[in-house]
Amino acid sequence: MSKWAITLQNKVIKAFEIHEGDRFIIGRGDDANVKIDNTAISRHHAALEIQNGKPFLQDLCSLNGSMVNGNKIDFIQLSEGDEVMLGKFSLVRGEDFAGKQRITNSSLPMDLDDATIFAPGKPKAKKDTKTTGKNTFHLKVLGGSATPSNLALTGRPSVKIGKAHNSDIITPGFFIAANQCFINMREDGYYIIPQSGFIKTKLNGTSLGSTKKLHPGDIISIRSHQIRFEQLT
Repeated sequence: MSKWAITLQNKVIKAFEIHEGDRFIIGRGDDANVKIDNTAISRHHAALEIQNGKPFLQDLCSLNGSMVNGNKIDFIQLSEGDEVMLGKFSLVRGEDFAGKQRITNSSLPMDLDDATIFAPGKPKAKKDTKTTGKNTFHLKVLGGSATPSNLALTGRPSVKIGKAHNSDIITPGFFIAANQCFINMREDGYYIIPQSGFIKTKLNGTSLGSTKKLHPGDIISIRSHQIRFEQLT
């Protein structure tokens, strides 16, 4: 278990605990694990997870970005002393926020034209994401031993693909990374974000070196694993 907090102007806004294997969504949406209802924060802004005792931060294609030590990031392992900014908010851990003033009011003025409301307690349960008569997107395994063989993306702001046991799609195999790639939802569609590693993630047979937008029928390849991005009607 590790302790973290969201701070603003050297004040603790929201403190929380995260355990090994957990993945917390930080954002403005009702389904976020750490909710910050502020226009500087996207509905699903970033994800914080702990793997083997190490913290990892992923930006979920947020509007204002996630910064570590002044650099905009997609996905990174955090180190002691890193300065992490989510929009205008700071993400700090452990003793970094000990002794700082805590905000206990339900709301706090942030700017002359802005206000932030913080949701106490546990996040609300996710709404039923079943749809009828609407287009839905899926990832379907065509080859290899990746599991599950079919994954609906409805209601998922981020999907992790890799060898880690807590991946949304697990792709076993030598040299495949624990976090091989991510698929993030944003307003105009789904994007695949490759991660650095010995094995390259391919899209339609071409190695990925940067974030790409997915289109129905695209084939994601990770060694012998083939996963198709589908739109069902």
